[in-house]
Amino acid sequence: MSHLRQFWSAGALLLSASVGVNAAAYVFQAVLARWLTDDDFGAVKWANDWLGYVMTPVVALQVAMARYAAVFDAQADPQAVASLAWRATRRLAWYAAAFLLFMAAAQSWLMTGFRLTSPGLLWAVAGLVVAQLTVPVTTAVLQGLQRFRWLAIVGLAQSWGRVVFGLGLVALGFGAVGALGGQLLAAFMAAGLALWALRALWHHRGANHGALDTRPIYRYFWPALVVSFGVSTMGSLDMSFVRHYFEPSVSGQFGKAKMIAQAFGCLVAPLATVLFPKAASDAARGESHAVRALWQSLGATLVVGVAAATACSLWPWLPVRLLAGPNNPVAEAIVAPFVWAMLPLALLPLPVQFFMARADFKRLLGPLAMLVVAYPAALWLWHGTLLQILAVSGVAGASALVSLIWSLSHVGK
Repeated sequence: MSHLRQFWSAGALLLSASVGVNAAAYVFQAVLARWLTDDDFGAVKWANDWLGYVMTPVVALQVAMARYAAVFDAQADPQAVASLAWRATRRLAWYAAAFLLFMAAAQSWLMTGFRLTSPGLLWAVAGLVVAQLTVPVTTAVLQGLQRFRWLAIVGLAQSWGRVVFGLGLVALGFGAVGALGGQLLAAFMAAGLALWALRALWHHRGANHGALDTRPIYRYFWPALVVSFGVSTMGSLDMSFVRHYFEPSVSGQFGKAKMIAQAFGCLVAPLATVLFPKAASDAARGESHAVRALWQSLGATLVVGVAAATACSLWPWLPVRLLAGPNNPVAEAIVAPFVWAMLPLALLPLPVQFFMARADFKRLLGPLAMLVVAYPAALWLWHGTLLQILAVSGVAGASALVSLIWSLSHVGK
């Protein structure tokens, strides 16, 4: 089977799983939008965005692990893969301890700054961080080893587990804290499944893990961290600004519109997941088959994204009432500009994953490092209305995407 056929075959598998994952996500959010108040729904959306932001160092480590797991797999060295996972888990335990100390020290400031009514929300987020530290390690190894079937199973189990546990706890009267608690239980279940999928590596647990030279991995990790902070900042900071500067009920309406605008990611995420190990393996072998796959992915997702944004512009009330119910006038007013603003941000993971897989950070660090500074500064200057916040997000995402697409023409030069 050709490289492109392998890519699209694996992409089709993960895309099929992504349909199930996103169906679960939208069942979860659509029911929460009806069961919770705007204030509580906004708090859940803020908590998940903030969770994504504080997990950025873990995401960067996950990217580094996926790349080197793919490299070690290409070298037929399973012991190195096992040592990589073991040492990463130990380091993440220290990160978890530091984060819990930070949460304890900053609890009062966080509750005041983001208008939270219960410390339970913060500690649910803290629990999610600890629970999800295992998931990135195992899924990174599964991705690097190109075990996409297990990756799909773990993703589906976590997503539908969140529906069962989260909505169950909300139905029992635990509100926003219950919704996050359900995510916590689902994360533990996903971690257990992923560990079972990697049971073939368990017999290497007694190996001399200290013998693995991790210096190349951490030389890769630090620039990956800067890139991950850039992408995470553009994807999550808007909700924090809305939560801080607007009434809590407005953040709920903003969160409902964002829920719809993020739907496009269901197409991009599986393609980016498959592209990463393919590009890493190509780079290790001195090949460039993944470049063509990247261009095809960008073209296909752009066509679908423009069609979706046009549909939301023509009938903005339809997706809001379908997913969030009636009586959401603010969400209906901003959903169309939200989808257009999110379009470049949704496409961004494709070139970012491609360059990161090739360890080609010179094309990533410049634009994304500048955006880490420029995007929050622009939001601080222009946050008077929700449309101003969306305009800033759209310009930032488009600038990064155009810069990276331009860099594609120089790959290999």
